[in-house]
Amino acid sequence: MYDSIIEGQTKTYTSNVGTGVNYLEVDLNWGDTTDSLSLTIYTPGGSSLGTFYDIYDGVIKDGRIHLRIDPDQGYVESGEWKYEVYGVSVIGTESYSFNVYNH
Repeated sequence: MYDSIIEGQTKTYTSNVGTGVNYLEVDLNWGDTTDSLSLTIYTPGGSSLGTFYDIYDGVIKDGRIHLRIDPDQGYVESGEWKYEVYGVSVIGTESYSFNVYNH
């Protein structure tokens, strides 16, 4: 999916995960390293897995958040997952792609 965002704006997306999914691959990519977005992920039960940024070692930004959600045991929780993309620091409007893959 493709969308755009401005600073201070939140965009919310959902995905339905069926039974028997081993892991989720989540990819938010905007490519412009001068802008900063964050991604907050919520399980179907409402628990937050955290807020993620494109910062590595406190310095390097690459304009992408790529995560693998892999439970310790069993399968990924089935149901509706929620994802919030937030424009942390954006000059003008930032276009991005957002995808969730079930494996």
